[in-house]
Amino acid sequence: MAKNKMSTGKIVGIVLGCLALLFVFSGGCFFLGLISGGLNYSSGSRQGNIYEINIEGIISASQQSGVLSGGATTPRQVIAQLDTAEKSPNIKAVLLRVNSPGGSPAASQEIYSELKKFGKPVVVSVSDTCASGAYYISCAADKIIANPASSVGSIGVIMQVPNLEGLYDKLGIEYTTIKQGKYKDIGSSSREMTPEEKGLLEEQTKKIYDQFIADVADSREMSTGKVKELATGWIYLGSEAVGLGLIDDIGTYKDAINLAAELGGISGEPVVVSGQKFSFYDLLMQYYLGGVLKQLNMPIGFDQINLLETKNVVR
Repeated sequence: MAKNKMSTGKIVGIVLGCLALLFVFSGGCFFLGLISGGLNYSSGSRQGNIYEINIEGIISASQQSGVLSGGATTPRQVIAQLDTAEKSPNIKAVLLRVNSPGGSPAASQEIYSELKKFGKPVVVSVSDTCASGAYYISCAADKIIANPASSVGSIGVIMQVPNLEGLYDKLGIEYTTIKQGKYKDIGSSSREMTPEEKGLLEEQTKKIYDQFIADVADSREMSTGKVKELATGWIYLGSEAVGLGLIDDIGTYKDAINLAAELGGISGEPVVVSGQKFSFYDLLMQYYLGGVLKQLNMPIGFDQINLLETKNVVR
């Protein structure tokens, strides 16, 4: 009997030791990622004339916001790559390869603003999805190319605030809120939102919605009224979006490259280089956490992030 207990203790010790090693390894990768600034897989802007920038996953100010969804794009990443492309005399145009459901309004607006100031031609190539904040960003480009089955648009704003009061009651959980400032606990999950609070948040989302519509109308040379008709949050197929003026043409990734080369005045076969960066932490989390969620049959999606974060989200 004692022998069996000893064996069980050894097994538990081994398991705990492995978990400790994994924790140390994960932490090491995180700090190495911060120190190194990421692994740069670029072949170098000196060897090409079209600079590709990927807009993938959730658009957020923080890279860690995309852990559950498989990745994130931050203004810091994109702006750094735009600076590289701007300063390189060999780069004649930028290709934005977009596959994103959108993200935070501020992060999307920041990238949009930098693209509007960029001094070289920019062409967007839509992969699967160019929705909401991703479409907001894409509107700053000179041309948008998508596949017939690509998902484009979703012009709108959403804010979701969970109310877990009923669940807390069943579990016997009580919250004591001490605050200075009338609206300091607005969006609390422990109580129902008041009509006044809901009205304030609706007013905020309306302002962001109007900004979204105004920038789309300006960039796509459409009337505000026309954009408002399309700004229902609905996602259009690429084959529909081209007729509505949301994109410029139907085409493949290769077609977008050729268009970027044409706009950039590139003669001969264009050479595409990428400045995409991946940190040790990104690679680790996507490999381990992605595998765990897959084993648990948990969906990895944008809506899942929305339920965890009570923030304005352009979608």
